[in-house]
Amino acid sequence: MRNTSDFTTLAITSILPVDLNIFILKVKVFAFLVSLETWKSIHFFPPYLSDVCMLIQMELDIASTAQIVGDNKTAESFLKAAQARKQAINSVFWNEEKGQWLDYWISNETSSQECQRWKCSNQSNIAFASNFVPIWIDLFNSDTCIVEKVKKSFQSSGLLGAVGIATSLTRSGEQWDFPNGWAPLQHMIVEGLAKSGLQEAKSMAQDIAMRWINSNYVAYKETGAMHEKYYVEKCGDIGGGGEYIPQTGFGWSNGVVFAFLEEFGWPEDLKIGCN
Repeated sequence: MRNTSDFTTLAITSILPVDLNIFILKVKVFAFLVSLETWKSIHFFPPYLSDVCMLIQMELDIASTAQIVGDNKTAESFLKAAQARKQAINSVFWNEEKGQWLDYWISNETSSQECQRWKCSNQSNIAFASNFVPIWIDLFNSDTCIVEKVKKSFQSSGLLGAVGIATSLTRSGEQWDFPNGWAPLQHMIVEGLAKSGLQEAKSMAQDIAMRWINSNYVAYKETGAMHEKYYVEKCGDIGGGGEYIPQTGFGWSNGVVFAFLEEFGWPEDLKIGCN
């Protein structure tokens, strides 16, 4: 939304979000669900950054699978495609001054059929956790220079709360804004930092993971359930806002806690609880 507190300003066809362009890169299962010939016919730049990043990861996974089965030609083709898509993401979304990838507003002056001329001024200046999702992808977290800049930018962004990463800094009362934190975003950013070659980034990743696990555990002990989202300002505080009653269960919250425990374990000397 151009105005985060006004639904009438919703403009989903006028923005290229970072996170949704990233997601396509990371969906490994897709490589096995879609036939290779079908995939070869797909040539597009998704409207969301997370989609682009996921598409890159898909291409990398296909390249890896092709190499394993001895199809070097296909492996080379998809690796080349992933590298090209990485360059496109950095060209459109990366902001060197801020050290993060920013959503991009498509100009209203041109139609969807016309060529878009890239302008730095069209990048969004709003702080979102999704601005850091590309670090989830190996092509980005393996770049030490990028990781260092992203780490510093993330530390000063204001998004890192007492027990997790806030979705945004906007207090709109909606579920996608502050102070809500969502498990998938915690996982993508933490995993990206942890896989990098920087020890400081890895330590930051572990610290975020421990805080998130702890808060989830306390909330579970108090309510008897896992929840779809959590507030990041206070330990054990369940998230809220949105157009429906917050759900319990909850698939991605369960999965992220297990993933963090598998990655980092739980230090014997670290007390669990809000004290």
